[in-house]
Amino acid sequence: MPEFREERFDVNGIDTAVLTAGEGEPLVYFHGAGTAFGFDHLLPLADRSRLIVPHHPGFGASSDDPSIDSLHDYLLHYLDLFDQLGIDELALVGESMGGCLAAQFAIEQPRRVRRLVLLSPFGLRVPDHPSTDFFSIPDEEVPAHLVADMSLLAGAPMPPPPEFLADRYREATSFARVAWHSPYDRKLPKWLHRIAAPTLLVWGEEDRLHPVGQAAAWAELIPNAEVITFAGVGHLPVVETREAVDAIASFVAAGVVAA
Repeated sequence: MPEFREERFDVNGIDTAVLTAGEGEPLVYFHGAGTAFGFDHLLPLADRSRLIVPHHPGFGASSDDPSIDSLHDYLLHYLDLFDQLGIDELALVGESMGGCLAAQFAIEQPRRVRRLVLLSPFGLRVPDHPSTDFFSIPDEEVPAHLVADMSLLAGAPMPPPPEFLADRYREATSFARVAWHSPYDRKLPKWLHRIAAPTLLVWGEEDRLHPVGQAAAWAELIPNAEVITFAGVGHLPVVETREAVDAIASFVAAGVVAA
């Protein structure tokens, strides 16, 4: 299996860490509001693609940028990064917060996105299936809101070391800058029709942050969208089941064949 290598890029003065693996057409993965689980579970995607996983400013190994206070700031950051990487057209995958970011990127840059995958995306207000306010969850309950299979956390040191807690606080602060006021973007429904790429919505049926009932609302607003769900899986499908990773790989590969 391919392995990640880390590269560094200066994007408007922000030291940006980028993990890459494999060769082929670019497949960019926008992570969610944390990097604690790492990204090795994504490596099967590098079997047939050039997998690119940038760390958002304020997350993981990238530098902080306190001036960022909206997902649109991240979008512009990535437009500059993609120019440095020489990426014009790409398959784009986004998870949770990164899913909303990926949707916004596809709205504003529809000709650049060949295939779009949204994993339990943040951002859409669905009154019948409301999102949980992440900032209202007690610290000890956060893990159970991320994964349904708590055995995935069995190897984690308890109590968590100070360095781990400091990293999580830093990432939570970065997330708060763009999401503190609301768990949804009230303007998003107006513009999702601009997404031109075939779109796959991936959801865990036990998601406690953004309930699986939201999937139908996203699919109704995005042209040419399909939904796949996984039983017994929480908010992070690609962490909890290899089947989710394989579904993404197949969906992205179908676009390459069609091209």
